[in-house]
Amino acid sequence: MTPPRKQFAAAILLSLSSLVSLAQTPQPAQPQAPKPPLTVPFTPKRTLVLIDPAHGGPDTGAHLPNDLLEKDITLAFNNRLRALLSANNFAVISTRTSDPAAAFTTDQRAEIANHDHPAVCLILHATSSGSGIHLFTSTLTPPAHPTRILHWNTAQAASVPDSRLIANQIGVSLLQAKLPVILEQASVPPLDNLICPAIAIELAPLANGSATPTPVSDPSYQQRAAQAIVAALAQWRTETTATPDGAAQ
Repeated sequence: MTPPRKQFAAAILLSLSSLVSLAQTPQPAQPQAPKPPLTVPFTPKRTLVLIDPAHGGPDTGAHLPNDLLEKDITLAFNNRLRALLSANNFAVISTRTSDPAAAFTTDQRAEIANHDHPAVCLILHATSSGSGIHLFTSTLTPPAHPTRILHWNTAQAASVPDSRLIANQIGVSLLQAKLPVILEQASVPPLDNLICPAIAIELAPLANGSATPTPVSDPSYQQRAAQAIVAALAQWRTETTATPDGAAQ
């Protein structure tokens, strides 16, 4: 399958908001046991999308203007994406559908995704920097030869080509919706721990010329972005299932 080719604006280095760290052990100085290797390949459920609204509970994420919290923006955007994906015959799983009392780690989020075998994972963030939608894929280098064993911190490597392909399609769809896009690469958890194609999607305010930028909390802005993302995923699904090895499930 040939991805659409389109030049994006020069990438601006951005940092995703810090995710919650792993819980302290009774002996903090004692190193944690390494994660066991993952065995691949696995058969992805081609109609299943997993959404991870970053942060939640005591982990508020970034503090945005007007007393907004990143955890609330990501959850609201999750809800819009879920509704549109369901309407387009996707099955959807979210790592959270409300604000939990306790935070759970990025490792736990990755374990949910790897267990459910989605076709693609979308990790949602929000920022007050830049403008439009920022799309991030992993910086890992795809392996030169296929392997059945993946290490936890480099599990995404084999899926990087598909991740970049889908991110490119989402970027084109957003541009067609007249939403500015920056396509970047970043190695932040849980991107590198996922064995399916994975993209981090970060909402930034929408510049309006000389007017006040549209905030990330704006329902119309979120809906436009969600519609473009879902349209790109629907196209990707159609193209993928048209290939001999991409039969829909």
